[in-house]
Amino acid sequence: MRSRQHGLLRLVTSVVLLSAAVSCTGEDSPEPEPSPTPQPTPTVYAGEAPPGLAAQPLRYLHGPAQPGQDILSDPLGVRIHSVGDAFLISSNSEERHLLQHAADGTVLWQGESHIERFTQDRDGADVFEVSTRTGDRVTRTVVNEAGETVWTGSDPRESYLNGLVVRAPAEWSASDPYGTFTLRDPAADGVEWSYEFTAPDEAEASSAEDRDTADDEDDAAEQAAHLGVPVGARDEVVLLDDGAGLLQARDLTDKGALLWSVSGDTVAADDGRTLSAPRPRLVGFYSLPADDTSPSDEADDEDTDAEAQPRRTVLVRWSSPEESSLLSLHDLRDGETLWTLTEPGSNTVGRAFATTPVTGTVWNGTTGVLLVPQADATTSLIAVDLVSGETLWVFEDAVERSIAPRFALAGYVYGDTRAEDGGTQVVFDSRTKDVVADDLSGYVEAVTDDGYALVVQNRQRFVFAPETPPGGTATPSLSPTERG
Repeated sequence: MRSRQHGLLRLVTSVVLLSAAVSCTGEDSPEPEPSPTPQPTPTVYAGEAPPGLAAQPLRYLHGPAQPGQDILSDPLGVRIHSVGDAFLISSNSEERHLLQHAADGTVLWQGESHIERFTQDRDGADVFEVSTRTGDRVTRTVVNEAGETVWTGSDPRESYLNGLVVRAPAEWSASDPYGTFTLRDPAADGVEWSYEFTAPDEAEASSAEDRDTADDEDDAAEQAAHLGVPVGARDEVVLLDDGAGLLQARDLTDKGALLWSVSGDTVAADDGRTLSAPRPRLVGFYSLPADDTSPSDEADDEDTDAEAQPRRTVLVRWSSPEESSLLSLHDLRDGETLWTLTEPGSNTVGRAFATTPVTGTVWNGTTGVLLVPQADATTSLIAVDLVSGETLWVFEDAVERSIAPRFALAGYVYGDTRAEDGGTQVVFDSRTKDVVADDLSGYVEAVTDDGYALVVQNRQRFVFAPETPPGGTATPSLSPTERG
């Protein structure tokens, strides 16, 4: 106790002596320095423009005279995605969104609904789906890149699939997928097709009965009687998955007539290898250059124009447990297998009857290269030439596996690196993997289909035009992280 009292006494004495010393100097305590004046948001871009963009920006977003300044002043910031040729600006603090044309900033749409997903219509154009809730009632609305409402509905049995409204059977589930499906165009006078998807035992019994009464019935007719769940659509073609490894293409303009079908046990790699019980998953729809054939001298102008049309294709991944998956590219209209490719490792199918294409792909229409993510432990990504089906390069070492490609711009791919020092953005050639830049003056946040980019630098967002207008032969790809 005595030692504690002496310690306390010494502490008090020290405080008193210190106070006396300060008072004897006659000097006042220093005034706190005034807080610095907030610096204005810069309006001039410093440094070189990112690869593939014009030298100087067209405009900037953060400023009192700029459209959408209210949402851009959100205290928690905003997130921005591309939708076709527009930028969708979303508040981080509340459900507020603004769609503006990338080139000139024209406001196309504003809303306060929850954004459910980004997807595409039957022409391959970007759309997004929002939802609002009133009690137990949820209303979903699909908006296109021009800010126009494409479809709205509140029936829980209906969903939007690539420009089609699909009405599923009552209490539909992936474990019990059978029943009557109805497909229709959202337009009032659009196409409508209904069919019944029957369980395998019923389909097999029906096929056996038909063979008893008509011995000359071929396999094509039997396949035409076996349908599936809609998983994707493009133009006038809808794809059905039967859940057992059969993928069918049906003609919406001909009452669902069978165009072609393919199963994983008929798709073989170059070495003839096939998978055991493979299941399909759509990677995406792509338009490729027309065949490099010269028209005959007798061909008229109409035939020449027809031959010049891009070739519409669909890419499918076939997966089987414990086996390396296969990619197969098919002509969308006649189903011709253009090529097959063995992937580095096993890529699981995921959710049954998934209508979301494989996520994480990046399509560079300028060079015809598709980046496909992999679940393999040593190879995280492969680059495929979609015309030849050749693997151009792969991501192998730890440095490359730290790169997450986000989008394509001209002949380049932009990716984020996950590094211990906080990461950065790297730009590389899509065909060679050669790094073009890794010390950009600004961060490219989003790129539109027509090549306009939003670049962040020093608290400002600048809009750049493309260095050269992009070509129009390729269907835009989904965003690797947002769309599905």
